[in-house]
Amino acid sequence: MSSCTGCAAAVQLEDTFCARCGAPVTDPFIGAVVGERYRIVSRIGVGGMGAVYRAEHTMMRRDLAIKVLLPELSGKEEFARRFEREAESASRLDHPNIITVTDFGRTAEGSLFLAMEFLAGTSLSAAISGGPMPVPRALAIIRQILRALDHAHAAGVVHRDLKPENIMLVERDGNREVVKILDFGIAKVTEPQSGTPGREALTQAGVIFGTPEYLSPEQALGEPVDARADIYAAGVILFEMLAGRRPFESEDKVKIISMHLAHAPPRIREVNPAVEVPIPIEQAVLQAMEKSRDNRFSSAVAFLQALEDAEVPLDPAPEIDENLPAIGLGRRGGRGPALGLAATAFLVLVGAMALKRHRAGRHPALVATATRPAPPPPDLAEQIRKVEAWLEDGDTVAARRVLESALSARPKDARVRYMLGRVAYAEDRRAEALDDYREAIALDPGFRGDPVLLGHLDAMLADPKEDDAALDLLIDHIGAPAADLLAKVANEGSDLPRRRRAATALADIDQGKRVDRVSMDMLELKKAPTCEEKKDWVGKLSDLGDPRALPALRGLRARRMGPISWGGTDVGCMKKELADAIAALDKKAGTPEKKAGTPERRRRRGR
Repeated sequence: MSSCTGCAAAVQLEDTFCARCGAPVTDPFIGAVVGERYRIVSRIGVGGMGAVYRAEHTMMRRDLAIKVLLPELSGKEEFARRFEREAESASRLDHPNIITVTDFGRTAEGSLFLAMEFLAGTSLSAAISGGPMPVPRALAIIRQILRALDHAHAAGVVHRDLKPENIMLVERDGNREVVKILDFGIAKVTEPQSGTPGREALTQAGVIFGTPEYLSPEQALGEPVDARADIYAAGVILFEMLAGRRPFESEDKVKIISMHLAHAPPRIREVNPAVEVPIPIEQAVLQAMEKSRDNRFSSAVAFLQALEDAEVPLDPAPEIDENLPAIGLGRRGGRGPALGLAATAFLVLVGAMALKRHRAGRHPALVATATRPAPPPPDLAEQIRKVEAWLEDGDTVAARRVLESALSARPKDARVRYMLGRVAYAEDRRAEALDDYREAIALDPGFRGDPVLLGHLDAMLADPKEDDAALDLLIDHIGAPAADLLAKVANEGSDLPRRRRAATALADIDQGKRVDRVSMDMLELKKAPTCEEKKDWVGKLSDLGDPRALPALRGLRARRMGPISWGGTDVGCMKKELADAIAALDKKAGTPEKKAGTPERRRRRGR
């Protein structure tokens, strides 16, 4: 509780003016130095438990966020312990889709604080407020959420308050919607790092924790929860992204809780008839929201896999090249036509079978979705648990020592190789990590879909030193489970050869539809060295019929002001084709046509 500088009356941090004297309320933390190294710059917001500030590290000159437990709650043990629990949960988690907490301590006045990375972006709730999301966008976001949950659950942390307000979308390496999950303040740590005798559980049986709109039935009943409570909340969030509203809504929070307990979730089409969601994806959403946790997905990975499977189309009929050359077979008596048709059908069938074998044989094992890796034997499992604990504590020396000893005894064990890759990554030995991951996948293809491995590769794709090697691993050894990462490479950036490689890899695993052909062809147009080559790409962009290509096409023309012209490129070989392409896309975009005789420029004043 703060006090007014004018009359000393008690005020809250979120107050703007003193209720007694009307004096403006100033935040005492602004300008203060917390933890001897964090200077508070401004306040971002105030929540039920704490205030969040933008701060600067006094020595490193780096922006970060500081979350301070509200002064009026510092003396209340329950809130202090919940704040400490957030710090403990965060200490276990190191994932690109979870906010990074770097420090924990007390201010000079005794208030608890957390230091964490500063995120400039928008909340998922704000993104959802714009209306239903296209299916690809919603799936791209939920995949990141599920990978983060899988990491947290593997570390023994259940969030229990997952909701769009606790999820930020930030820009990283050109991707504008990178997920960051926040606020593990009521997280449940299911496997404590230290079995301190007499340690009391933070939560109590029969007490409800969470937000009603995203509350699992077991949470609503006050029962003990596990990872499947987060799966339920993730299902509600995906439903909301696709439909534009939550499955259960009411102004009465108690009624919402009762809906989670007793009402079957509606179909997405019932909530928003204007939205079209493929049935397999909707079925996955509804399974995530099953009332009984036993009927939900058992893990975040299982939910993720179901969504991946829902996107895979049924095996299509063999593709036959419509431009096969005509086969001329001369007539011989009355059997000529029949023989000609039979021979043609036979040759077409053989050609189709050969084409199908060719398409399936380019990357035979990479088209399949990944299975789970084989579990380690009991004696090795115990060693792996110790290694993971050391990794969490940053003790890579001890982790490496145990793993190298295990490798000498089990040179062909995939999990040992995989864990060595994680240790090498933690030591910033990226090339070595790639080698270990490659070997682990060769020994056990189940590691192709490992979320930690994929997260590390995602980070290495942004590292100029390792981006090519990381892309090689995705293309040559992982395939389908890396479709998200390959689509990201194929659709972003100005490195045309790299984007082509990723696009080809997506086509090889039957995911070519995920390539943004307009964006790719616009880059091809930009990079084409001659007028004739540019003309080909103008034709292709015109055939795609997407008005997004208009700026690139118009950019080929020189700009004019009277007799002076500048910019543009050589279009001498395609003046008519370029004009026709622009006109066709203008028409598709609904751009009104200029009337004949309409001047291109406004008259200057005074004339």
